[in-house]
Amino acid sequence: MGVSGSLYGDFFAADDYLPWLGAATLGGGGTAAIAALRRWATFRTVLTVGGGFAVLAVYGVLGDTVEHGLPTRATAVELVSGWARMLTVAPPADVRGDLLITPVLITWIAAAAAATVALRTRCALAACAPAVVAFIAALVLVQPAGTQTAVTVALLSITLMVVLLRTIRREASNRRVTMNWLGFGIPVVALVTLVGVLGWQVLPLATGEHRADPRTLLSPPVRITNTLNPLVQIKSQLQEPPRPLFTVRIDGGSGVDRVRTAALDRFDGVQWTSTDRFLVADHDLAADPAMTTARQVTMHVTVTNLAGPFLPALGWPTRLDLTSGDAGRIGVSVDSGVLATSGRMASDFGYALTGVVSDRDSALPKAMPSSTAEYRRYTVLPGNLPPPLRLLAQELTAAESTPYDKLVAIERELRGLPYRLDSPAGHSYAALTRLLTGTGHQDNEGYAEQHATAFAVLARAVGFPTRVAVGYRLPGDLAGTHTVTTHDAHAWAEVHFDRYGWTAFEPTDVTRKPGQSTPAQGATVTPRRPNPPVAAPPAVQPVPDVPGRTDEPSDELVPGWALAAALLVALFVVTVMVTTVEKARRRSRRRRTGDNAARVLGAWHEAVDRLVERGMTVPVSRTALEAADHVTNHVTGLSGATADTLVSLARLSTAAVFAHDEPDDNDVREAWRLEHELRRRLYARRFSPRWLRAKVDPRPLAAQWREARQHRKSLARLGVE
Repeated sequence: MGVSGSLYGDFFAADDYLPWLGAATLGGGGTAAIAALRRWATFRTVLTVGGGFAVLAVYGVLGDTVEHGLPTRATAVELVSGWARMLTVAPPADVRGDLLITPVLITWIAAAAAATVALRTRCALAACAPAVVAFIAALVLVQPAGTQTAVTVALLSITLMVVLLRTIRREASNRRVTMNWLGFGIPVVALVTLVGVLGWQVLPLATGEHRADPRTLLSPPVRITNTLNPLVQIKSQLQEPPRPLFTVRIDGGSGVDRVRTAALDRFDGVQWTSTDRFLVADHDLAADPAMTTARQVTMHVTVTNLAGPFLPALGWPTRLDLTSGDAGRIGVSVDSGVLATSGRMASDFGYALTGVVSDRDSALPKAMPSSTAEYRRYTVLPGNLPPPLRLLAQELTAAESTPYDKLVAIERELRGLPYRLDSPAGHSYAALTRLLTGTGHQDNEGYAEQHATAFAVLARAVGFPTRVAVGYRLPGDLAGTHTVTTHDAHAWAEVHFDRYGWTAFEPTDVTRKPGQSTPAQGATVTPRRPNPPVAAPPAVQPVPDVPGRTDEPSDELVPGWALAAALLVALFVVTVMVTTVEKARRRSRRRRTGDNAARVLGAWHEAVDRLVERGMTVPVSRTALEAADHVTNHVTGLSGATADTLVSLARLSTAAVFAHDEPDDNDVREAWRLEHELRRRLYARRFSPRWLRAKVDPRPLAAQWREARQHRKSLARLGVE
């Protein structure tokens, strides 16, 4: 249960969930164990286990919904709808009852089922099934990033060890047999674990990019409908008289010159749109794992006249605290870091937002754009990209040696274009082609909408993960509280770099923006200072270029020989495991099931299997005595005490079939003692190559299946069903 429980660490923001999962493991397993040891009936067991969970759930996990010592309607609602709330909250989530109840329920049921199976059955593998089911349930609910291969290998290793120990407990009759089982089983477990680790490194595992997510089956908890494209609202905001929207104060915000409200990641050739899906935002928000060279900045926002639904944010948000007013349910997109609200923001709505931002330091020019699977969709363009745009992108970047220099070249080209706010709106392929390659009067004039989208198209055309950001500009030397107005509306482009995350590029000459912000009456405003063009980066050594053409991103393939070798190794390991488990299961069934005669015959069949492993043929048409005589007199390798042991066992087997009286328990014990003696004489040296080969030899299984098929055919020829 510990392996399954560790997955919930990706869902909850703190480790406070662990004591509750521990209580569920001990409580569920303990109550089921008591019921099994006392041999209670099924109904009484279920009643006890269910009652124990009810006590833990109502008075523990959901204790804050209890009133006057009794559960309330809220208790029932959170108990029933907890799983749905888990699928509508963006991790990392706060540890609270409605989100915790489902993991506690799964853990309780799995622990109770494992204890019941372990104490009431003798099947070695079945006791591990509840833990595997709980692990799969956690994967479905949490949807952790990555392949979780290490956790899966750990679960496989623990499962195999449990199977080995339960098999030893059932089969071992003395210390020597126990040591033999351990000597064989532990290396097998280690080998399987090693193969799992090697497979993790060599095999082309699924990236999880297209994994099924149950969250898509539920209606988004924060729905953004009937909202104009943020890009088309820029022009109207810049043309109207300045109107205050919100005030902002930034702690430690040196170098922060903009706040983002929306991020557009999909282009269909006509307009840029967003594919964001918003989940309910708790206090803690998931950070961008790629931002390893970032610093934290806190922004305090008070809304005055912002229509929404998007909320101003900076960098990548990591924590949200509401300070005043109401804005309905707030959601966050875990893919883009954008915040939105489903309700109308009150005029006094305020919040404190902590985000991580990456500075444009001297190491940025050496950074590489992100190329993992999750960012490939940011490199895709519609297939009808006009050839002049592709050619222009290649010409602008051909002379540059680093990815950052290529992007700066595109940025520099666009900043040189004339700025005109009253140019025709739109950012389709046709509009961008006219802007970048047109020769007519005013063809090359545009404003932030066209410049930002043109940068994104050109950058994607040469393989860079790019999106269009919409938001508001801030003074570069912001100090105190600043009032943001409609004249600060802006759009720019962002490219995702390893270690830096989404990095802004400014393709618009903002020094030529018409008008300046007009402060609200009584507000303290820091004077604006126009940003200069991006400075040329310091000289760096050339780094490998980024592949062009992103319409059809290429995948890194594993060499064919490595894949074939890995598949062969995996097939061999699976065959060894299946053979070993099936032979152990069949031996246990022969020894412990059926009447005494069947158990004596089981000992004889086990002895025949040992002979088959040594390459000896035992005709199925002969009786046990005839078969023993044939083997001892016509097959080399058996003589003396070994032959005597086989003959003695054959006599017991023949008597079990033809004698009038049923064999007694002493006969059964003697038959299996002789079988053990035969094995000891056939394989005098433990862990010898011959002994190990016999352990995984599949010929006894094949012989049994072949005999069963021949038996069915013979009965069919005789007309017997």
